[in-house]
Amino acid sequence: MRAVLRRLTSAGLLATGLVATTTPAMAGTPMTGTAAPRAAGAEGAAYGLTATGPIPLAPVPTVSSTSDEVSKSLLREDRTKLVKASALNVRARAGHARSTVGRLNVPAAKLMASTVSATCDGGQGSAHLANAVAAGRRLMAAPPPNTTVPVELDGVGRAALVLNKQQRLPNGRLAVTAMELQLPQNGGSTLRVASATCGRVAAPRPAPGPVEAPAPTPVKRDLPVTG
Repeated sequence: MRAVLRRLTSAGLLATGLVATTTPAMAGTPMTGTAAPRAAGAEGAAYGLTATGPIPLAPVPTVSSTSDEVSKSLLREDRTKLVKASALNVRARAGHARSTVGRLNVPAAKLMASTVSATCDGGQGSAHLANAVAAGRRLMAAPPPNTTVPVELDGVGRAALVLNKQQRLPNGRLAVTAMELQLPQNGGSTLRVASATCGRVAAPRPAPGPVEAPAPTPVKRDLPVTG
C-alpha cells in the first residue's frame, strides 16, 4: 500500500485531487436539492365546504399558510340536510392550495360526485370532478373556468350551478371553487364545494396627491381713460 501511495504522489495525482476517498459518513447519503425561494407576500388557503342562507355552514375544514405546508382533514360532514360528504382534505403553503371533497351528496339538487377537487398554484387554477351528476345530467370531469350548468328541479325551479368558478379577489389573489350551487327554495341557499386560493397580494396603489392649480396667465388689456 505504501508503495502504491508513493507512486501516486510521485505522479502528482494526490496533489491535484484526482484520487478521492469515500468516508463512511458520506457513503450512500442521498443529495438533497435546495428549496425554491418563496415569493414575498405569497399565500395559500383552502376549505372543503361552506354554505350560506337558511341552512348556514361555516367553512370546514380550513387552512392557510404563507410559508410551509399545513393540512387538515375531516372524516365526514353531515350536520345539515343540505349536504353530506366524506373524506374532506385541504392543504396550503405559500403560493399553493388544494381542496378535495369525497362522496358529495346534495339531495335537493340531485347532485352527487365521488370526488370534487380544486387546485390553485402560482396564481393559476383548475378543478376536477369524478363521476359527478346533477339532476341526472353527467358533468364534465375537467370543466373550463366559470362553466355554468342550469339544473331544473321538479317543483322547485332552476338552480344555478357554476363549475370551476375562478375570480380575482380585491387583494389580487385567485380564488378557485370547484362547485358553487345556488338553490332557489327556502329563501335561497348557496353551497360552495372545494375551494382553493393562492397568489401574491397586489401592491396598494399610491393615493393621489394634491393637484396643483395652474399658474394664472396675465391678460393685457387697455383700460379706458376718464377725466
